[in-house]
Amino acid sequence: MTNSKNKEQATEAETTESAEVEASDSTEEVDAATDTVDQESSPADSSKKSGSSPLATTLAILALLGLIAIGGGGYHLMEQQQQQIEQQKKLLQEQITSTATQASSDQKDLQAKLEVVSLDLDANKGQFAAQKTALEKQKVIFEKQEQQFVEESKRVQARESELKTTLESVHRRIGRTGSQWMAAEAEYLIRVANHRLLLERDEKTALAALQAADGRLQATGDPLWTEVREALASEMSDVRALIQLDTIGKAAALGSLAKRVDKLRLIDSKAPEITVETKTTEPTDIIEVWNKAKKLLAQGWKGFQTLVIVRHHDAPITAMMPPEQRYFVYQNMRLQLEAARFAVLRADEGLYGSSLKTVSEWMNDVVELGDPVAKSMLNEINDLAKVNIRPELPDISGSLRLLREKMKVVAMGADAP
Repeated sequence: MTNSKNKEQATEAETTESAEVEASDSTEEVDAATDTVDQESSPADSSKKSGSSPLATTLAILALLGLIAIGGGGYHLMEQQQQQIEQQKKLLQEQITSTATQASSDQKDLQAKLEVVSLDLDANKGQFAAQKTALEKQKVIFEKQEQQFVEESKRVQARESELKTTLESVHRRIGRTGSQWMAAEAEYLIRVANHRLLLERDEKTALAALQAADGRLQATGDPLWTEVREALASEMSDVRALIQLDTIGKAAALGSLAKRVDKLRLIDSKAPEITVETKTTEPTDIIEVWNKAKKLLAQGWKGFQTLVIVRHHDAPITAMMPPEQRYFVYQNMRLQLEAARFAVLRADEGLYGSSLKTVSEWMNDVVELGDPVAKSMLNEINDLAKVNIRPELPDISGSLRLLREKMKVVAMGADAP
């Protein structure tokens, strides 16, 4: 807006200067014409004096009239330009006035908006200050509550410790008759668990005994046995991990192999040399031997071990296999697989490995391994031979030692006056 005003003022000044220049030029022309007329009149006068002609006088008059006409035209032109300048000045003044009015209105609007924004800002500042004050108050309250909570927690812990000490003292003073016999039952159950696990490798019975012992200690409600129960929990976890060995699955796999022995195709040119000895009888019929072996297996490992001894040679004897020996070979392979299955259930690693090794050697000697059934069975036997059926047993005697130590403390407290 300022630039447009400056341009209009510059235009007006230029117009005024041009009008003044033109008026000055017209005045100079009139003066020049007057001088010319004077100069011409002087010779005319002199010519009159000397007798000049009327033509010169006429020319002088015409020249004077022309100069007067030029001066009048210049004056008229100057008047028109002056009027135009006045009109432009008036128009420019109106524009300036309108612009000033608009600027004043805009300034008032802007001032009003600034006042509104200032009021909003002041209000927000007040709200922020109030919120800050409230937040500081809440912080102080929270810090006080936190301090109170810490102090209360300390008091609760101290009270809990006092109650525990008092409870143990009361138990010692009034005697631990009920707690003592329950602890004695727990001790017996833990000893049973150790016996079943270490001597019989009966993980399930051992776990049940440990769980029963923990239940007895829990029923006393005495905090003295807390450490013993923690030790029992750790030992029960170890026994559960031991039970994860799929003993039944391995025994079932061996039973399935024994049932599939008849599907094997034997090589007629080879037969293993097998000697069957008994300490109580020497049967001549192989069927009678097999029936007795099955009966002995059902009676238990101990009877089987004392009544039947199977011996085999590492090197097979090459000979033609008579038809009557096929049944003998099948029955003895079944017998070895049944012995391996019984060894799994008894965790007898020696019998398990030797039985599977014997079956594997017999299959390599007398069975056609090109048969898919024979290949599958031999692979299963080799995989089963790699299984550790007697993993290392965990030590579950720690809870027993700890329980006995606590029982001594109880006995000493009961005897004290």
